[in-house]
Amino acid sequence: MNRNSTLIKRITDFLYDHYLLKQILEIFKYLFFAISSAVIFALGFTAFITPHVDNFVLATGGVSGISQIIAKIVELFGVTNENNTIQSIFYTVLNIPLIVFSFFFIGKKFTIFTAINVVATSIFVKVFSNTGVAYNFATVKVGENYMLDSILIRIIFAGICTGASSALAFVGNISCGGIDIVTYYLGSKKGTQLGKYNAIINGFIFFTYSLICVVSSEENTIGYGAMSILYSCLYSLIVALVIDLINLKNKKVRIEIITTAANMGDILISNFPHGATIEHAQGVYSKSEKYVVLMTVSSNEYKRIAFIAKRVDPHAFISVFSLVRVYGNFYSKPVE
Repeated sequence: MNRNSTLIKRITDFLYDHYLLKQILEIFKYLFFAISSAVIFALGFTAFITPHVDNFVLATGGVSGISQIIAKIVELFGVTNENNTIQSIFYTVLNIPLIVFSFFFIGKKFTIFTAINVVATSIFVKVFSNTGVAYNFATVKVGENYMLDSILIRIIFAGICTGASSALAFVGNISCGGIDIVTYYLGSKKGTQLGKYNAIINGFIFFTYSLICVVSSEENTIGYGAMSILYSCLYSLIVALVIDLINLKNKKVRIEIITTAANMGDILISNFPHGATIEHAQGVYSKSEKYVVLMTVSSNEYKRIAFIAKRVDPHAFISVFSLVRVYGNFYSKPVE
């Protein structure tokens, strides 16, 4: 066992003997993911999404996108939306029924820290808008131009911020609220990656927002609406890619181990909560008896499996294959 593994084992054993300390550290871990995720999203939202440049406002998806739609409708009736006040209010209000759903169908701890994330996001959006911190960040020069002067740069940075925010929350076993609750639930039930559900739902929101933009625009052109849909879909694609790149929990791989150790399968299933299949084989050159151990695991587990397998049999031949989807009783740690 290497130094890192020994240290991790000692820390784990120590925390099991000090349950109260373990619970406190776990709460701090959840708070770290909730607050960090909220800061990243609020920064992207206020710096790259809502600023008006050439009368173009990038539409976001999810509940923040719906709150943008409501703000846009309210503005049509002459109500001013100073410092994104309407978005901040409705972002919290619209999350309430989804948080109730989360409490009953996903997990209590998941729901509590998701709610903290939602409230923190509303606060940070308001703070960043009032202080101008995010705007100052977005007006950094890239060459001869400011970041905000390029719609494409805005889309890229906004997508990275939103995707990183959602993915960071998912890694911490919470969510950013809103549509992320729905995508997390669907991804957990179906055992697939979350990005595609996010993209599908957001497509409908982008279309609605673009229609309202056409109605509210002085030019009232179809081209303006088409541009809004095109850029918003590109933004959604970046968000989905970043989520699936960072959040590997629902990504599955098949690991194939060719070994001469008859006890390899028993050792692996005693260390991981997954089943395994053993096939008997024969080496073509050596004619020696071999065992092929097949396991389907999460993509963040296969390195540890390979490490243990190599300790059992240093000459084991290991292959890893990406999987599109898994059908059957694949074990996933329950969300608290």
